[in-house]
Amino acid sequence: MARAATKGRKRPQPDARRPAKRGRRQLSAAEQTLFFSRIRRQAKWVFVFLAVVFAGGFVFFGVGSGNNSSLGDLFNNLFKGGSSGPSISSSLKKTQQNPADAKAWHDLATAYQDKQRTQEAVSALTTYTSLRPKDAKGLAELAALERTQAQDLQQNVYVAQVVQQDAGAPATFALPSNSPFGKAFAHDPVAEAWQNTTTSRTSDASVQVQSAYAAAIGTYQRLAALRPNDASVQLDLATTAESAGNTTVEIAALKRAAKLLPDQATQIRAKIKTLQGHK
Repeated sequence: MARAATKGRKRPQPDARRPAKRGRRQLSAAEQTLFFSRIRRQAKWVFVFLAVVFAGGFVFFGVGSGNNSSLGDLFNNLFKGGSSGPSISSSLKKTQQNPADAKAWHDLATAYQDKQRTQEAVSALTTYTSLRPKDAKGLAELAALERTQAQDLQQNVYVAQVVQQDAGAPATFALPSNSPFGKAFAHDPVAEAWQNTTTSRTSDASVQVQSAYAAAIGTYQRLAALRPNDASVQLDLATTAESAGNTTVEIAALKRAAKLLPDQATQIRAKIKTLQGHK
């Protein structure tokens, strides 16, 4: 009877609605192509959007437009918490309203320096020191800035000299001088004009350097008159004169420095002796 009861009990049938488990079906080559095509179509609009954002950013921040308020200036202001000093426009307006306002000229020079506009900063500080001739701090600031300007201009001389040498270099391919074409093109007017232009530019750049160094030397001499016992001023004057090739001023400054620095007098006098031997 137990066997009969077992036979009478029906086994549960699998659910016909439940699909049998199968392994993950691999996409065919055609399906894979369609899938990646959809991805590319969707990503294309993302790249288009990013391109528009970057282009708009360049226009908004004025990158490449020659505007002094560039993207770099903006980030500098962001990380520095903004410029705490006066702006160029406000300081310039004050100098125009009252040309005798020494503080406005100094603020203008500071604003120019913040924007790396050395030439304008030198001009503003020159006006300031003419209004405040006894301000030793202002003279020191002007002298250092004039020396920096001279060093920057010296780089222009190096570049001009390289261009001049390149313009005067012989051509890689040259026609025989005794051939008809060689005689016809013996004198190249274009090359000669370019050579003259580069020579003129080198000469002009050298004049600008000497003028900037002369201005720095004059300012250091004014500062030395206000601070006769300041050895650092004499050393700065000697260094500037050395860069300018003015041995006479350099020796005079070193002699005064030797008196103010007895511990270093032996070394300074040795250098003076060397300079005098080269004169």
